Amino acid sequence: MANFFTNSISAGASNLVEAVGDAIDKNVTTDEERKEIEDEFAKASIKYNVETAKLGLEEKKVIMADMASARENQSKIQESEHSSWLAKNVHSILAVGIIGLTFAMYFWIIQKGWGGFDEAGMKDIVIYILGALTTVSTQVAAYFFGSSQGSKDKQKALESASLSNVRR
Repeated sequence: MANFFTNSISAGASNLVEAVGDAIDKNVTTDEERKEIEDEFAKASIKYNVETAKLGLEEKKVIMADMASARENQSKIQESEHSSWLAKNVHSILAVGIIGLTFAMYFWIIQKGWGGFDEAGMKDIVIYILGALTTVSTQVAAYFFGSSQGSKDKQKALESASLSNVRR
């Protein structure tokens, strides 16, 4: 979603720069004036790119903080002696259910083939559901097995980038 906005803004900014450049070419007579204006636009473009990068960094910080908060909350529930068995295990139960359902659907398709879907359009529905389950299964696996180290690495990178921006 952020990439969509960034790309939209970037495309709009480049179109604006081109339009202004064309207008300047029509209204400025000397090469020196044209060069000054082009330099100002280059500075403005660099400043825009820096600000966009800062906003992207801030967005990543917010996302990382949200993830850290969710994991901290889950840890507190796991460590609490007052939490019920269900509260402590709901994430694991859902994860096993999602992974199990995904593999069950794959197995069903392998065993029955696409001929098992007699109704028109049923094949498309199953493909859609299987795609969604596969995506969620990947997220579940990343949450339980792969995302922690990646999150630590990203957090270190964000902190070092923040420190370098503060030092400037």
